[in-house]
Amino acid sequence: MNFLLGVLIQGLAYSFLAIGISLTYKILNTADLTVDGSFPLGAVVGAVCLISGIPIPVALVLAFIAGALAGLITSWLHVKLKIQPLLSGILTMSGLYTINLLVGGNRSNIPVFQSSTLFTLPSWFPVEFSRFYPLLILVILVMIAKLSVDWFLRTKRGYMLRVAGDNPQLVISLGEDLGKYKYLGLALSNAIIAMGGAIVMMLSRFYDLSMGSGMLVIGLASVVLGDTLLQSSGAKVTTMAIAGSILYRFSVAVALLLNLHPSYLRLLTVIIFVIAIVSKQSSLKHFLQTIGGSLNASSNKYPEIISSKHAK
Repeated sequence: MNFLLGVLIQGLAYSFLAIGISLTYKILNTADLTVDGSFPLGAVVGAVCLISGIPIPVALVLAFIAGALAGLITSWLHVKLKIQPLLSGILTMSGLYTINLLVGGNRSNIPVFQSSTLFTLPSWFPVEFSRFYPLLILVILVMIAKLSVDWFLRTKRGYMLRVAGDNPQLVISLGEDLGKYKYLGLALSNAIIAMGGAIVMMLSRFYDLSMGSGMLVIGLASVVLGDTLLQSSGAKVTTMAIAGSILYRFSVAVALLLNLHPSYLRLLTVIIFVIAIVSKQSSLKHFLQTIGGSLNASSNKYPEIISSKHAK
């Protein structure tokens, strides 16, 4: 029971990371390296707010805004200065290392054990169920984030954001500014990721400057795992991201349960990522072969119809 509870709590806590990365990786079709800087940015902003006595909701909003600004910097480097997206993310990520250090008052770690967080048990909550309280809070927060992103992707701007990733030339032909949607996508993605960093910091009650290291790979592994698991179900992008995050944390928890040394977790992440990608590609290849076989069968069965269509 404790094992599954821990997996769910960790999986949901890192779901914000997966949702944010899914916006750039699956919607905008780009890998944004800003993630490794924006995740700890949200965490350090949240930590400084907590030890300064700023209310928790305000701390989350400020972390969200800080992440959005990081995303805007990356998109500005790409859109205005014409720097390649990958390099733009690397530059922003590198700059954020120093910014995170400055925001934290030149401290590389900040404990918040004496401060109230989202997961501090309120007096009205039954003590015997205290271990379920973090799960309850995370379910509520993740559902709010999921429904908000789902709603946004159904709006006109959300549809245009999808088009900007799938067919940039179509956006231009419609008279829209492609750069505007790159700004929007990267800002929203990093805002959610930074807020997730603040939530993870509150859960662990500790901020560390290096906590963003490897977050892009972890997030991508979660997204690809969810995509591989639910790609045939027609699930929404956010649902796949959340499921992938939980599945990834389950894999890590099983590895630790089998006494795998924590220093090997990054290698495990890479292995999980590669397996997920290969599985997805194999499924896609099988699907295309099936479709190809069906089309060949149809052409053999209805040669007159197909030849007449070609004639037209």
